[in-house]
Amino acid sequence: MAKAKQAGQSDSDLKLVKGAAGDIWAGLTGARISTQQLNRSKVISAMRKDPSHVAIDMLRTRLLQAMQEHGWRRVGITSATKGCGKTFVASNLAVAMARGESRRVVLIDMDLRNPGLAQVFGVPSPPRLRDYLGGYQLAEEYFLKVGQNLVLGLNSTIESGASELLLETMTAEVLAEMCSLFRPDVVIYDLPSALDHDDVIAFLPQLDGMLLVVGGGETTADEVREVERMLGDTVPLIGVVLNKGEGGG
Repeated sequence: MAKAKQAGQSDSDLKLVKGAAGDIWAGLTGARISTQQLNRSKVISAMRKDPSHVAIDMLRTRLLQAMQEHGWRRVGITSATKGCGKTFVASNLAVAMARGESRRVVLIDMDLRNPGLAQVFGVPSPPRLRDYLGGYQLAEEYFLKVGQNLVLGLNSTIESGASELLLETMTAEVLAEMCSLFRPDVVIYDLPSALDHDDVIAFLPQLDGMLLVVGGGETTADEVREVERMLGDTVPLIGVVLNKGEGGG
């Protein structure tokens, strides 16, 4: 496992050592999340009582098929602008995917300017994502486990210099090590909205594919085309998800 970086230690001094996936999953702190909290946050894929969960399940299956076909495992979820429900889609997709007994899923809140997943799952005062991405905190100290197959990387600290942090070499190294340690089948990054800042552009090298959430009556065709232009040939757009009723991200 990685050694946490000490104050005054340069990035080149940090040794990233791969560990056994089974060991790190077993040793993670478990998060106790009530069904009431999930209902309040509209994580409908958890209880599957809301008829809308069928749409989430269909999206999950199509996305998994596409990822398996191309050998992808790192998917970003973004929107053109705020309030289209990308966090709703990210949290519901992660829970739906983790329902498979042999499928391990990591969900990380990479919206550093407007973090929201900690509130969705009802986790107060999670560790700072900046500390983990900077190499100052061990993976087993930062991540929380929900059930057997879902791991959460949460954050509640707003970072004004988000794109600079995402561009750091250490960020790329820490996330690569995370994949080596956890060996997840899927990593879902809840990203910022794509057109508000350069954060999504900065993070593209860490992704295999992107889902774009558009808000019914909110997102324009020009905004969708602008996001597609932004992605270019760097990251394929896996799909566009029309979210008609859920805001919050």
